[in-house]
Amino acid sequence: MQTKISPDSPAARTRISKKSPDQNFLAERLSVFRKLNGLSLEQVATRAGITKSYLSKLERGLSSPTIATLLKLAQALGRSAEQLIGQEARDDDIVLVKAGERIPFTRSKEREGYVYEAIAASRTQKAMAPFIMTPPTSVNEKTDLASHAGEEFIFLVAGVMEVIFEDRVVRLETGDSLYFNASIPHRSRSIGKPAQALVVVSIPDINLTEQQQVSLAVQKP
Repeated sequence: MQTKISPDSPAARTRISKKSPDQNFLAERLSVFRKLNGLSLEQVATRAGITKSYLSKLERGLSSPTIATLLKLAQALGRSAEQLIGQEARDDDIVLVKAGERIPFTRSKEREGYVYEAIAASRTQKAMAPFIMTPPTSVNEKTDLASHAGEEFIFLVAGVMEVIFEDRVVRLETGDSLYFNASIPHRSRSIGKPAQALVVVSIPDINLTEQQQVSLAVQKP
């Protein structure tokens, strides 16, 4: 029987910190947190709604998850998305993140061209996941639209971008904002030069039962 170790214990920090600069930080954290909780690849993959082989690739640094998959993996492991991609976490009530302290994360083949930067990664317990997103100027029309549990808010900081849904395309210009049910499949692209948007995604209650989490993940408006 595998012994569970607290992710905040010295042993856990030692395992996580043995990271060389050129290794995939997210890959190691996925593996460490899964093992700390005594979970198999199959168990975590089932909870997150992905395949065992895909999770194995993520843990080996051979692929990177989309934001939707990252959120599902965080729920499956009982962590925040920032704990999977961020620095040493601490529970501060007030978190200041300077412009140069944002943490780049999750560039995947499925969402090639997107640039994401995590904000407030050191805050472990929160109801929102804020980040800066720079959508690509072109997207593969054959790529499936993405969806995830919760709600999403986009505020366009600079440039022009489009958010593409199955039945409509919403154009945003600097200063515009968009709020929608994130379970509606969507993707975005910059128009002209790369746009920059503040995106805030609500985090479903991790204390919900697995059945309730699955229901949230697949619900339609």
